[in-house]
Amino acid sequence: MRGYGGGGYGRQRQMRRVDPQASAAMIRQLKDLPPLTTAVYRGGTYVVKNYPVTSFLYLLGMVLMMFATGMTVSEQAHEDYARLLESSEAETSALESAQMRHAQASQAYQSSRGFLGFGCNKQCQVYKAKFDKTERELKTARNAQYAALSEAKSKVGVFSMYAVQEARDLFWGTFAAGKGFAKRASMWDLLFMGIGSMGRDENMLAFVFRFAAQLLMNFTMGLIGALVAFVWYLWGLVRSYQPDPVTAVISFVLFTVAATSMVATYLFALYGTAGSAVYIMARTVAANMRIEGGEGGPQAPQGHKEEGQEDTAAGAAGGADDEGELRIGRPVRIRGLLSAQEYNGLRGRITGMEGDRYLVHLETGKDLKVRANNIDTHIE
Repeated sequence: MRGYGGGGYGRQRQMRRVDPQASAAMIRQLKDLPPLTTAVYRGGTYVVKNYPVTSFLYLLGMVLMMFATGMTVSEQAHEDYARLLESSEAETSALESAQMRHAQASQAYQSSRGFLGFGCNKQCQVYKAKFDKTERELKTARNAQYAALSEAKSKVGVFSMYAVQEARDLFWGTFAAGKGFAKRASMWDLLFMGIGSMGRDENMLAFVFRFAAQLLMNFTMGLIGALVAFVWYLWGLVRSYQPDPVTAVISFVLFTVAATSMVATYLFALYGTAGSAVYIMARTVAANMRIEGGEGGPQAPQGHKEEGQEDTAAGAAGGADDEGELRIGRPVRIRGLLSAQEYNGLRGRITGMEGDRYLVHLETGKDLKVRANNIDTHIE
């Protein structure tokens, strides 16, 4: 029979030892991270320089989305548009009646199809014939209404304020549908992730990161799907204004660029917020590790000296020779660094002080901030 010490009643978590060299290398990378504003500026500059066409189209789309309202039509065009739009109310009423008859015929046909919709008896065939008839009537009424509205729209043009506003309404409708999909999917993901994490050894921070990643994925899918739906319906909207082929293509491209820029901006804001939080956390961790570990490397326990490391008293003895104390301009040599061991043995000169750290300009051109116990003045 196994006892408690044999592992029969539970497991002991194995602790992994962290490689000091790998940890020091990671700390050096985190230490070199610039401030957030600098990183954003560098990233934006890099994108603009390397992708000028994409950057121009993005800026063009945002300008169109924010400021474009369409061209003002003439008084005569406005009167013709209003008159033809009013005359199309008869076609609109006929379309609504056809839709109602088609819905009733569809309900009667589906109810007569029997269990699970298999089979169709003689009575079902009668309902099917009525359903087919109402479907043809609906198609005819829809085409008649489209022709009447298209004739009215042709009086104002595809770049008019009416066309631009209709395109805006179409975009924001599909955009809201995409966000609605993302919110519903995220709600269900939160529910099932919460249930699934009950049996896991997972802390709250890991759960938050996992849900944030899923949230970003849901909004990416929802908004890209909304953009695809907008582009799918946009061509029909452009054609309804009866423009010439060149004008139709130009308007379609401009509307698409504006919609793409808006979706990209929304996604940039989401990913930028998440990325900024992670970036700030990384810089905070690096700053804390520098404070706790001197130059950023792990400190040895008291009473124990790492190879190549001197204590403060020894460093003080080695840091000042017979000629005097550490002073600006004195040639020195670096020693005993744990987090940046590649600098050990390099020579340089003291250029100043910041707090309890000495500023040393190395012969390689690198500037370091080190303590007195990491400076050797005995240079042969």
